[in-house]
Amino acid sequence: MMLPHPSTLPLAAPRPAEEQALGFEGLRAEGLRWLQALSGQRWTDHNLHDPGITLLEQLCFGLTDLVYRNGFPVADHLAGPGNVVDYDALSLHPPAAVFPCRATTPEDYRRWLLDRVPGLDDATLTLVQGQPGVYQLRLKPSEWLAGDDEADDADGGDGGGQAEDDAVTARREAARVAEARKAWHTQRNLGEDLAPRVTCEKDVMCDLKAVLEIEGERDAVHILADVYDRCARFIAGAPVSDTLHDRLGSALPLADIYDGPAMQHGFIRSSSLAANDIGRLFLSDVAAEMRQVPGVFDARVVSITPDVMAPQDLASAGHGTVVGSVAWHGDGWALALRLPSPRSPAWVEVRRRGHLVHIPPLELRRRLNDLQTAGRARRSRQQADQASRADALLPRGVHRDLGSYYSVQHHLPAIYGLGRYGVPSSAPPQVHARVKQLKAYMVLHEQLIAQGLAQLQAMRSLFAIDRGSRQTLWTQPIGEDQVPGLQALYLSDPAAIAQSQLQRLDSGTARKRRALDHLLALHGETYTQNSMRQFCTHLLHDELESLLLENKAAWLRDIVTLTRDRAAGVDLGRPSWGQTDNCSGLQRRASLLLGFRLWHDRPLTRVLRDHRVMIDAGTGSAADGADTPPATVTSGAPGLVQLPPEFSERGTAAGTAVRPTTRTQVQEDLSQFPWLRRQPLPVSLTRTAARAQRYRVMPPGSIPMLPQPTIHLHDPAPDSPELMAEPTPHATLFALPKPDTSAGYQLVLGPDEEQRWWVLGGFKDEDAARRAASSLRLFMLHLDQESEGLHVIEHVLLRPLRDRSPEHEALKLAPGFHQLKVTAVLPGWTSRTAQPAFRNFAAETLRISTPAHLALRLRWLDLPAMQRFEELHEQWLDTRLGLAGAADDPRALARTDRAAVRLLALMLEWQEADRVNPAGNAHV
Repeated sequence: MMLPHPSTLPLAAPRPAEEQALGFEGLRAEGLRWLQALSGQRWTDHNLHDPGITLLEQLCFGLTDLVYRNGFPVADHLAGPGNVVDYDALSLHPPAAVFPCRATTPEDYRRWLLDRVPGLDDATLTLVQGQPGVYQLRLKPSEWLAGDDEADDADGGDGGGQAEDDAVTARREAARVAEARKAWHTQRNLGEDLAPRVTCEKDVMCDLKAVLEIEGERDAVHILADVYDRCARFIAGAPVSDTLHDRLGSALPLADIYDGPAMQHGFIRSSSLAANDIGRLFLSDVAAEMRQVPGVFDARVVSITPDVMAPQDLASAGHGTVVGSVAWHGDGWALALRLPSPRSPAWVEVRRRGHLVHIPPLELRRRLNDLQTAGRARRSRQQADQASRADALLPRGVHRDLGSYYSVQHHLPAIYGLGRYGVPSSAPPQVHARVKQLKAYMVLHEQLIAQGLAQLQAMRSLFAIDRGSRQTLWTQPIGEDQVPGLQALYLSDPAAIAQSQLQRLDSGTARKRRALDHLLALHGETYTQNSMRQFCTHLLHDELESLLLENKAAWLRDIVTLTRDRAAGVDLGRPSWGQTDNCSGLQRRASLLLGFRLWHDRPLTRVLRDHRVMIDAGTGSAADGADTPPATVTSGAPGLVQLPPEFSERGTAAGTAVRPTTRTQVQEDLSQFPWLRRQPLPVSLTRTAARAQRYRVMPPGSIPMLPQPTIHLHDPAPDSPELMAEPTPHATLFALPKPDTSAGYQLVLGPDEEQRWWVLGGFKDEDAARRAASSLRLFMLHLDQESEGLHVIEHVLLRPLRDRSPEHEALKLAPGFHQLKVTAVLPGWTSRTAQPAFRNFAAETLRISTPAHLALRLRWLDLPAMQRFEELHEQWLDTRLGLAGAADDPRALARTDRAAVRLLALMLEWQEADRVNPAGNAHV
């Protein structure tokens, strides 16, 4: 056989330079270059027979295995057991989640409502005149759908059947209105609301006269039924949707396929009624729809006869038949095609080759019913099909054990004495010693390869966004399983050695944050947290790093919601007070940007009530004039007193080396501070107690007898009405024995914001005092973090809902008070929110996060003012939630208006206070 000429042989495509450099030849060449550069003066024999070159080649071969495993598809690296990729844990969301936007335009709302509410032909939103942000909703129920055969066969009787049909229609209409209102509230945007009354358009039935010419073998009944069904949907303006398969087949990019709000039952097209600006239904358009039915050769529409003629049609035609076009829709009504039934025969002639085809009325009606049933089934099936097709677009991976390592020592010639055969027992001791040296020398290099495989195996964990996970380095020490006889060479436990090296190389949370930054970049987001860091000086370094890492991970977990729903309003159809899954986009986004641990709408003063802690946020100190004598350290009274500053230098810093390990220990330590129990604490003391560096331990005898302080706290009397209140779930935290006041070591706190020092209590030994300081600080940090948050008030939601509200009229609100405005209410007593710089930062963050068309006001409240506001706010939320199920109930409307007026009166008090003292609340 003649071989082809060399010039005609296909040439292999050249490998990329990077691939060549990471191949065996490239790695070997690079190794030789370094050997010659570093040891060329002492080692000159770099030929193939040299043992050093042999060792180099084996290590290069081991590196090629690492390169090979690293080249697997990304999905393989992320796939877990069962070949499943946990996309949520990696903040990798499918196109169906990231591309859709929140409903913004009236057309978006229409598509959303038609997708979520079955039985609607159309939904129209129009702005209420003079009320920006308030929409009037009009629905067009699908009353043209076919009914039951039995109902069609029944006689009209004495009219009782018609009354029953009207009652059924009214119930259906009310159910659709309730579903539509509920669906709209799930997509409500900030500064928007729905008018209480939702109107439904009435159908004006019409008869269609036409002539069909059919062809082919298809049954005439099926053709005519399809014609009626298609024309009925066209005239009613019924939504037409495409499947995901249709959209993918049209070669559209995913961003265009998922344009608009997220759909569950296909991708709904724009309204044909809305596209027809002149509001006329042309007979030629109906004929064109008929010709789209398979089996129809030609179609001619003779006339469309409505039951109620529009005035313009009567003026132009002068009789009940319109031959060119007909009014399609008007104020509160729209055309609907009357389908044939035994009581209403078909007016469409069907001809085949010029001969009239008889259509049995009952068969036609049953076929129409079948089409209706098939449509409902198709809607349900389409939801599952769309979800499954969207999942099929996601990459699928193969789970692999990428971390397993096979030592290159097994590949060396047996004469080296390595591998599973080792050295013969008859060999001299010097040979055994040299082999051990070589084995240890090789392991030093191999450990780097094994380390790289461990990192590769942990790729899923590196990019995981689980709460608090900061590990970024993984190791797998080479042991006896990989290299026989290696265990005898270790001087200590290999796992302990590896752990110590990890601690030395660990860079805290910086590497983990960079991994999360990479995931954020995939969504086009950056989150530096630099501004947040400067306001957390009360936290230790590790606490701050953990807070920032958890905050960034929380941002990634909710990245879809934070970006898509940034302008979302709270869903008024569901409970929101204390619910983590129902808050406005502004509240969620701004809370995370400000570093609040909790972001949902909840009572910010509850944690203090639950723990029975009272804070005097007004003067920063306790009230004077108490009946009980002031407590001192040496008198045996378990009180809280001030320490002259000159004595504070005698103590040592409490530090954080001794910390409680269980909740029981925290409770035991807090029991040493009886002054915590339900009495006003200076707010400066509570903020200072959150700083670890402000605690000092005084040795015995370092504090002399103190005079009575001018500012003090005391234990309330046993029969105090404050202690007789109903205990809260956390009351047991303080129901513990009183401390031993004879203890010698004193725990001191200071200086506070007013340069005061406080003696907190006495302890038997120094470690007990240090642990108590850590427990008190943890408790104060808990109160501080739980008290941080914000409330968002949308002015449009406080408008009068009734046609006339005397309560609102009595307030004499300024014009435009309810229009496109929101107020953010924040606490002013925590460690961060009390800082003027943080308030400036919060004001800037909130203004950036607020939609551009809304005006923002800020209000900072102290503890008593916040308690009053939250009480009124919760009452209003309750009435608004009750209104969701009874929007047309006059009593529910009146209750909601009265609750809104109480909240509005408080807001007017804020405005008056700002007018009297403009500097009192700088960010209004």
